[in-house]
Amino acid sequence: MNGTIINIGDELLIGQVINTNAAYIGDVLGRHGVTVQRTITIPDEQEAILSTLDQQIASSDLIIITGGLGPTRDDITKKTLASYFDSTMSYHEASYHNIERLFAQYNRVADDRYKEQCYMPDKATILINKTGTSSGMWFEKEHVIIVSIPGVPREMRYLMKYEIIPRISQRFRTPNILHHTIHICGKGETDLIDMLAEIEDDLPVNFKLAYLPNSAKGMLRMRLTGIGEDSNVLESQINVLSTKIKDTLGDIVVGENDDTLEVVVGKLLRGHNMTISTAESCTGGTIAQKITSISGSSSYFVGSIVAYDNEIKKQLLSVSDTTIYNHGSVSEACVLEMSKGVQQVLNTDVSIAVSGVAGPTGGSIEKPVGTIWVAIRIGEQVQTKCLKLSKNRSENIEKTSNYALNLLRKMLLTL
Repeated sequence: MNGTIINIGDELLIGQVINTNAAYIGDVLGRHGVTVQRTITIPDEQEAILSTLDQQIASSDLIIITGGLGPTRDDITKKTLASYFDSTMSYHEASYHNIERLFAQYNRVADDRYKEQCYMPDKATILINKTGTSSGMWFEKEHVIIVSIPGVPREMRYLMKYEIIPRISQRFRTPNILHHTIHICGKGETDLIDMLAEIEDDLPVNFKLAYLPNSAKGMLRMRLTGIGEDSNVLESQINVLSTKIKDTLGDIVVGENDDTLEVVVGKLLRGHNMTISTAESCTGGTIAQKITSISGSSSYFVGSIVAYDNEIKKQLLSVSDTTIYNHGSVSEACVLEMSKGVQQVLNTDVSIAVSGVAGPTGGSIEKPVGTIWVAIRIGEQVQTKCLKLSKNRSENIEKTSNYALNLLRKMLLTL
């Protein structure tokens, strides 16, 4: 079953809004046996919608359209689709009752203005959106299904999960598709290809291995995908193959599927019954933010001191004047004292300290932009590393944060 995703919105084309909907829909459809052939972004213009539909119907079994279903004048999708399918607009009472229900949750009353939003094409099956005021629409033409849903991510996800996927599953027999993601830190794509050459050469014909590097984060995802009729057989195959990959790669494997770096570090800290604090200069609290992005992190994360100024390093973290004078704040000596200082002040088992030149300005011949020191302290055990990164400030902050968490992960694994 071939699918096409059409995203409508000028805000997407000019980069004002990042198109996360396409990634989500593509992933969900792929997991349910729909092969997404293309994703298209078009403006809020009737001619663009009509011509794109004409082009895609010939090669698609399913077309998902997002955007343009709101109550404002620039939301023209509904009327355009009504014209395309030669439909008249009829009042849809269930849509209005849904709006009344939503408003009642906030002690508001839906007045008659909202009834205008409930006129729907009579040739569409209406999909009630319980998370918003705009209903979805399900059309069929020449054995092609065309579904129009809101562009608001929360509303789009609701309709995909509770309306669209169940209907597709009931009507079509699609192959089972399983994905297994392995998160890597510490090696690049070229190195991994060499390390996994034998495994790739012996992959079953129904499996593919994809490399998805993210150079801005210093991370890489590997996606193992299997297609087949029997989900139990697929699951067994994917477990065997993923185990082979993990055994081959060793400790550069951070985690699998939803076990991201922050999740894994949190599990290890909780497993060792340890608490953690951070002392951050150039990362400005990013490491602390990553740790606390995980629900339940309050059981192991105590706090952070963002010591951007040298006086704060000295006053709050007990970094000595001698260290600053002889070595500077971007030095191994400084992060060693920062890690010890924050560990003592916040009374934690573990600490992370970073200090460097994030850029793009501020470097010197001895310490150019991208020079960043990291220290990880577990009790009295300490490891340090000097990173030599780029002149891109945001990338340097992100890579440093991930490197520090990954070094901590490796140290915790040895305990």
